[in-house]
Amino acid sequence: MVRVSWESIERFSWLAGIFSAVVALVAAVMAGRAAKASSRDFVKVVALATDKPELLAEFEAEERRRDAALRKRLRAVTAAAGAAVVLILAAFAIGRLLPDRVAVDVVGGDRPRTVDQCFQLNDSTVCQQVYRYELAAGGKVETRFAGVDRRGPRDGVGRLSVHQPGCDADVRWRVTVDGVAVGTGEPTDRVEFPLVSGREFVFTAERGPGGGCDRVELDVDAGMSFDS
Repeated sequence: MVRVSWESIERFSWLAGIFSAVVALVAAVMAGRAAKASSRDFVKVVALATDKPELLAEFEAEERRRDAALRKRLRAVTAAAGAAVVLILAAFAIGRLLPDRVAVDVVGGDRPRTVDQCFQLNDSTVCQQVYRYELAAGGKVETRFAGVDRRGPRDGVGRLSVHQPGCDADVRWRVTVDGVAVGTGEPTDRVEFPLVSGREFVFTAERGPGGGCDRVELDVDAGMSFDS
């Protein structure tokens, strides 16, 4: 089965709509020319029958004004269609150049809460969803994250960052793939590791005894990316 994204369907729909509009306009121009020829013949007959050549001159002048307006409209439609095609192609090219990034879901083990982690960027507030854990003294959590499906095996990069807001306590964490450690660290650290599409990885965090608070919060951002 061939999978087509909604973005591709929308782009094809835009192109089809633009093409249909141009075809309709060309058909209208051709029909107008045929009608104009018939009208000119009729006015010519009337002008000869009434001995008033100015009727034909007025008719031709009016037709020239209409032709000029129609050509202007045709140029505007063609320019708009060309600009739309260029924008679609540019968006497609940029999309191909940008890395393919995707968040990963929890599929087993300890299930954290999902919360918004917000940052102040100049005059704007930027938020992203992260997984939040709570650790009591001596506590441990272990979560299995799903693999990212792509057609056929594809080399990528797994990424995971941990932030510990609030309470300061001794916390250690690690990331494993098939039981092999691929990254370790402390809160506020970030790791990246090679990961093939479809492969899962496991996040484990442990808190030491003691500390200045009953529970420690950990915000974890986990994902995977592929080169375009």
